[in-house]
Amino acid sequence: MSDKTVLVLGGGIGGLTTATHLRRLAPEHRVVLIERSATFAACMSHLWVMTGERPDVSEGERELAALSTKDIEVVQAEITAIDPVMRSIETSEGSFEGDYLVVALGAAKVPGTVPGLAEAGLNLYDPQGALAIQRSLAEFGGGRIVVLVARTPFSCPSAPYEAAFLIDSLLRERGVREQTELALYTPEDQPMLVAGPNVGPALVAMLEERDIELHWEQIAMRVDPAGRRILFELADTTFDLLVAIPPHVVPPVLRESGLVDASGWVPVDPSTLETKFPGVYAIGDATAIRLRNGMYLPKAGVFADEQGRTVAARIVAEAAGEPVAPQYPGRGFCYIETGEGLAAYGAGNFYATPAPSVSLEAPSPRFRQEKAGIEQALLAAWE
Repeated sequence: MSDKTVLVLGGGIGGLTTATHLRRLAPEHRVVLIERSATFAACMSHLWVMTGERPDVSEGERELAALSTKDIEVVQAEITAIDPVMRSIETSEGSFEGDYLVVALGAAKVPGTVPGLAEAGLNLYDPQGALAIQRSLAEFGGGRIVVLVARTPFSCPSAPYEAAFLIDSLLRERGVREQTELALYTPEDQPMLVAGPNVGPALVAMLEERDIELHWEQIAMRVDPAGRRILFELADTTFDLLVAIPPHVVPPVLRESGLVDASGWVPVDPSTLETKFPGVYAIGDATAIRLRNGMYLPKAGVFADEQGRTVAARIVAEAAGEPVAPQYPGRGFCYIETGEGLAAYGAGNFYATPAPSVSLEAPSPRFRQEKAGIEQALLAAWE
């Protein structure tokens, strides 16, 4: 078995998992992780920053360069071109060639797609945006708060609902909930529709119980920062504080590489996660995996993590000439924070026929603790 070079593009959850599992499974291979950011942070931490449970955005971050002690080569660079045929890339720090490419570049967040959104909204999916929300909530004395999902698909389908629950809980603690209207607007047909018929109605009931308005099938056309108004196709609304989930798109470097199809994302084999180019895999938010009911697998860290494990094992098996390699099972789970130290738990098989089969368990302190444990498990890569 000859040593192989694996280029892992992206240092989020999927890229981190792929790189660390490759290193554990096959120390003889060269693993190169290429990421433009200097740090890693688990995405769930934005909610904790928003509520002030985590006052500093740096808490929970880790320096990617420190992974070099684990014999993972880390290159901090902007990826400017990808050649999937040659399995080579161009970056701001030079050129790299590999025997395998693992694309884990996630989704780009582009608030500017909706005119006025970047100026008026605080971006929950950005660490500094989450910190700005924290400061605004600490000073909020009453009025109208809107959580706006600008477009679908978006990463972590539960996050907007968690944000609404947590804001509600925080305002109750501060004694200003009765002076506040809290609303969530989304283009979705119902909350987390891909999860099937059980999860959405349960979330709707929890929102109603907390007097949180839910307006679905609402596509924001533009935002008026001066007038503090959101204009939808057939209606509009006002806000005093706008918590925004910005539109997501595939990173431009992927679009230019020929990896993207008409869905706007990177198609992969649902079981192997390989693209149409041999030796080139894609995982996580950048991908489009069509399910049996015609919908797409949600974009969430739990899927990226398991996909990274699968791809690492497949690469090691193929390099060793083994006839059978692991397949991605399509199972997933989600912890949905509801405030007051509680979280609900949804889990199931998204590859089920004829549609995903997912159940939702009631909120409990245990599930909230387990969610915190996910971050700790990811950060254990540095121990």
